[in-house]
Amino acid sequence: MPDNTSLTDDAQFYSELLRAYFDSTQDAIFVLCDEMKFLTCNKTTEHWLGRSEHELTLHNQRTPITRLLGENYDADKFSAFFNNALKGNSTSFETRINPPQGKERWIDINLSRVDIENGDMVIAVGRDISERKKHLATIEYQSHYDELTGLPNRTFIIEYLDKYQNQGNQQKKPQELVLMVLDIDRFKEVNESLGHKFGDFILQEIARRLSRVTDTASGEFAARLGGDEFAIAFPGIELSQSRITAQMIRQIISQPIIIDTRKISLDCAIGMAALPAHTNDSTRLIQLAEAAMYSTKSQKLGISIYNPEQSYSSSERLQLVTDFREALKNGGIHAHYQPIINMQTKSLHVETLARWQHPTHGYIAPDTFIPLAEETGSINRLTSKILESAMRGCATVLNEHLIESLSINISPYCLANPKLPAEIKSYLEKYTIQPGAVTLEITESAMMSNLPATQKTIEALHGLGLVFSIDDFGTGYSSLSKLKHMPLKELKIDKSFIIDIDQCENDSAITNAAIQMAHGLGLDVVAEGIENENIWNRLRQMGCDYGQGYWIAKPMPVNELLLWIDSHHTLLKPSTT
Repeated sequence: MPDNTSLTDDAQFYSELLRAYFDSTQDAIFVLCDEMKFLTCNKTTEHWLGRSEHELTLHNQRTPITRLLGENYDADKFSAFFNNALKGNSTSFETRINPPQGKERWIDINLSRVDIENGDMVIAVGRDISERKKHLATIEYQSHYDELTGLPNRTFIIEYLDKYQNQGNQQKKPQELVLMVLDIDRFKEVNESLGHKFGDFILQEIARRLSRVTDTASGEFAARLGGDEFAIAFPGIELSQSRITAQMIRQIISQPIIIDTRKISLDCAIGMAALPAHTNDSTRLIQLAEAAMYSTKSQKLGISIYNPEQSYSSSERLQLVTDFREALKNGGIHAHYQPIINMQTKSLHVETLARWQHPTHGYIAPDTFIPLAEETGSINRLTSKILESAMRGCATVLNEHLIESLSINISPYCLANPKLPAEIKSYLEKYTIQPGAVTLEITESAMMSNLPATQKTIEALHGLGLVFSIDDFGTGYSSLSKLKHMPLKELKIDKSFIIDIDQCENDSAITNAAIQMAHGLGLDVVAEGIENENIWNRLRQMGCDYGQGYWIAKPMPVNELLLWIDSHHTLLKPSTT
């Protein structure tokens, strides 16, 4: 017969061994009676709940587990799972607990019925999954929010728009929403001049400003789409209301950003599209707003609403970028030349303009492909090509004095390139052109820039003997106190002031004032956009120095320019009046 003492000792040994395992596991294990009160638990359970087993299982003080898991816990949910387990259905679920005397944690818990003589009980095994939840939350955050600015990202916007429209569908009421996409002008130039640290600071400041103009209680929010491109969603408003809001946003963005001792002033282009006016597709809405923004940048409008007849979609624009790079690589971008006539002496000058004849779309305007070159980092390469083409093409007519000077547009992005002066010098020497015969046209904002790299490049170019012209004068923000200290030869009045000068007194007055101001500063004036003889005569009476426009001649290749010069030799003589 077996030794009863031995059996008792073995039972005690295995009981103690089981208890040791019970208490050593990192999982919480506890047994509940049918009233969800504790019958026993291990050390991990004590640690999680901040109470001893004695406190939890004391018969006259037993507390249902639902009162111990904290205010963030769904007691009804636990009760439902518990009752299901009592019916013999093992169940697992994840939940968050926050015990009054413990700490908050996420647990994965399994409930199973145990049948014994004294009644049905439920054994629970809980595993701490807080770190896994934290990791998943980080991944979820990173997939929906921008790390640098903390703003929602493109994925967040698409999911939000889908939910917004589904809500409208359920209510059988169209949901109106305006999406604005804005791009920061000249950010690439600033980023390359001051460094990525300051560039990141600027993006963060832009994000803060956009967040301040949104009313989160109304569902409005700002997001970062990538790079220097942001978006703002305005649910519940119509397009007719949005233009004023967009103007306010542009004013807020244009306020100076102070970095160390520098004040950086930036502008932005805003494009808008609306639900359901333009589309009911969330991804498409972003594409249309981006298309409107690109149209805004190319036409220098500041703000525009999507127009299917004028804008490229994002997919079309992507293809256009690819085609542009191919054209630049394979010689598809050409230099054309537009005559500029001295209104008094009739001497000839020419401006170099880049032209692209697309094999499918035909003529692509510079206002479309120049921004593409700037945004995709191809602008330096494009500028190099046009610079050399212009000097090679016009070297003979310059040296034979058939034209007095050659003007070339320089993008603000190129002025941040420290290699530009040496490159231009090499072309001047290669084609034996005098530096004073080359005029570099740059924008007001570039000339007024206080970015060190830009100013250093301008000084180096001026040191070579090159002269400068402010292009599109009147569309930027010039300071006269700075203007008079700049190495300028001339300013070009933007064609928007010229085309109606013979019909609009305001344009006429503005143009006349600009001419007198320029002369007071010792600068020549070029008027671009002359479309008829009346405008030519009006400008000449005002004392304008040079005229340019389709009435004189359209841009043309160098071989046609030579023929034009030959056929207009009678025009190109000193005036007798």
